[in-house]
This record gives sequence, C-alpha cells and structure tokens, in this order.
Amino acid sequence: MALSRTFLIGSTALLLCGTAARAQEACTTYKVQAGDNLRYIARTAYGDADLYRVIYDANVATIGEKADLIEIGTELVLPCAEATSTAEPIPAVAVAAPEPAATETAAATATPTVAAAPTVKPIGFVTGNGYAPFADETLPGGGMMTQLVEMAVFRADPGIPYNLTFINDWQAHLDALLPSGAYDLSFPWIRPNCEAPETLSPGDQARCNDFVFSGPFYEIVDGFFAMRDSGLGAATKYTEFEGKRICRPEGFTTGVLDAVGLTAATITLTRPVEATDCFRALAAGEVDLVSIDAEVGDSALAELGLTAKVEQNPHLMTLLSLHVIAHKSNQRAVDMIGQLDAGLIEMYESGEWYDIVSSALAQNGKKP
Repeated sequence: MALSRTFLIGSTALLLCGTAARAQEACTTYKVQAGDNLRYIARTAYGDADLYRVIYDANVATIGEKADLIEIGTELVLPCAEATSTAEPIPAVAVAAPEPAATETAAATATPTVAAAPTVKPIGFVTGNGYAPFADETLPGGGMMTQLVEMAVFRADPGIPYNLTFINDWQAHLDALLPSGAYDLSFPWIRPNCEAPETLSPGDQARCNDFVFSGPFYEIVDGFFAMRDSGLGAATKYTEFEGKRICRPEGFTTGVLDAVGLTAATITLTRPVEATDCFRALAAGEVDLVSIDAEVGDSALAELGLTAKVEQNPHLMTLLSLHVIAHKSNQRAVDMIGQLDAGLIEMYESGEWYDIVSSALAQNGKKP
C-alpha cells in the first residue's frame, strides 16, 4: 500500500547550536541571537519547529536563496500565525511543483508571446512505515530520519522540488522502485561493510554493487532482543545463539548476522515485513530472538505493550549507520546524494541536526 505526501565547522558569525532562541511571537520582527536557527525560532513563535519554511519564505531576500546560515543580528519578519498552516507545511510551502497547465495559462495571459518555462520533475523520495522513531507517517514530521532528510534538502537548496511517498514493502524499494526509476531516493538504509566483500551475503553484495550511499545521517546500535525468562539476554558469545530461531524484518541487512557466524547454516531465520511482526512472534514463542536496532525495537515493544516481558542483550551488538540511497543508474539521484551530504554538514553547523534528533528521541523516551 502506498501512502503519499507532497564534520562540524566552527564560525563565530554563523548560527551554531548551544542556546535556545529568545522569546519571540508571530506578527513581529525578531533579531537573531547566538544559538538560534530557523527551527528554534519557529518552535517558539508558532509552537511547531516544522514551520521553519514559513519564516524562510518571508525572509528569503534576507537569508538568501540557498538558505545559507543566517548571521547573528539579522532581523527576521515572523508572519502572523493565521497566515501559516500546520498541515503538511514543508511540501505545501516549498516543494510542490507547479502544474504545467496552470503555468501555461498564466504565461499566456500575461505575455502571450513568451513560452512557459518547463516544469522540473520533482525528486522522488520513498520511505515506509513501521520503522519508528526513524520513519512512519504517524510520527511528527514523518519520523526522525524523514525530518533529517527534508532539512538536508532545505539546506542544500530550498528551491529543489521533491515529493515523499510511504511504501511499506521495504524490499521493493531495492528490488524495483529505485532500479526502475519510479523513485529516485530511499531511506533509511544500513550500509553493509562494502570494503570486505568476502564477508557479504549475495543480497548485501548487490546492495554495495548497485547503490550509492549518502553520508551517515544517524548511528544506531543493532542488537538482539529476547524474552526476559529465556536466559538469552545474558549471552556473551554469539555461539550461544547458534541453533536458535532469529527474526529480522525484511529489508534489514543480514550482514550483521553473517559477520558473527549466524548464517543460514547455524540459525533459522524468519523475515516478516515489520518489526512488530517479529516481536509478536517472539511473544508467541515462535522465535527465540529478534535482531534489530535498539530504538526501533524499543518503539515496537512500547507499541505492543511488551516492554516488561522483553529485554535487549547488553553484551552482543553492532554499531551501524543510516543512509539515503540512490540506484547507480539514476544520475540525477546520484548527484542529489552529494547535495544531501552538503546539506547534512550545514545542519551540523546550524544545530538543526541535534534539534531534530533530540526532539525525536525525547518523544521516544530516550536521551540524545
């Protein structure tokens, strides 16, 4: 089912993270203080950090078309609250491409002899549900990773048109949607250890061969969950998991299992669509372990009311990172990866990366 909606670098002159924006209100002007960024200002003025584009659009002549970091002392206009909308603020304000017919009609009325400019096809992002706190349409802003990616686009160039679609069949992103060009970019994905191809499964080797990965947007701890009364939460060696039934959702790389000897020859692997499916199977005694990253696991347990019955093994885990990916055959998507990386660096500079991450983790009951 598809659901749609349209390196730290120091500088004393730029807005860096560290202090909250001073009090401000809509329908006024505001002088930028040390520690501010557009998300901080929008949260204080409107109660919603995702309305940062409302402020940007009202001050584009001052801030600049590329949304470079604004200087301390810059005076910004804060539009009145009634002029803003909390429903899909980012796509509606800045990324929806104009309809060709409407553009042509307006051009014909104003200057009949001038042809309308061609409409640029929006970059197509695809993600999916069931991956809280990183991606799920029911989460604020579509989840942490969705907010990070959209802010990276904004930092790269606010004029880039794009759309975002949620398609819950994660494996289809790799097998069909990106290779066919139906979509350009997908997130969030774990990058296998492509520098050690001899350790990779065929699926992970294909991921390394066929896709380009962005820089890391966020690091995760990938580990194992077990019922508290099973004793597996106290295991200190991966050999103790041999012969066990392990559930890892479809679309999640199995490289973390292969790398520690938990291969098809030593375990029974189950691959359902969603993380919650794995934990339901664990509670029902159908599997012995769930292999998944800690924050997704914690979110799924909270959703199912299983937190008191399931524990994460604190001894056996792997540090991984989340990325945006593009198929190598799609040159414009590959180019966009470079722009996202540049936008990500600017997010570190402005404090926006930390703001998004800390807010998402707080909502998930975690500390940044």
